[in-house]
Amino acid sequence: MKKKHQENHSICIGWSTFKNRSDAERCASELISNKLAFCAQVESEICSYYSWEDKEERSKEFPVKIKYLEINGPDIKCWIKQNHPYDIPQWISIKACDYLEEYFNWGLKNSGISKIKSVKSK
Repeated sequence: MKKKHQENHSICIGWSTFKNRSDAERCASELISNKLAFCAQVESEICSYYSWEDKEERSKEFPVKIKYLEINGPDIKCWIKQNHPYDIPQWISIKACDYLEEYFNWGLKNSGISKIKSVKSK
């Protein structure tokens, strides 16, 4: 997945859930090693309640919080669609409205992208 160069960018945070820790850890590891994300956190097991095929369901899942540069969002979404074990995986993301410039620069360095100017939401 080729990196694009743009002059302005922001940090985004995305979430997905997985049925087991090993799938969640594989997601985190692959997004980091492919430099699509600069930080991914596999969280403790949760219990999710949802509707599936007109039935209320409950299952244990492992959330993954993914921090990335906005420019990598489409590639992460593509990775989730191609690699997630669920038929309809959760992918929800937001743009961070505030962050330390030093953290942005660290994310930039660890995303394999250089010289993008940070744009914080106002």
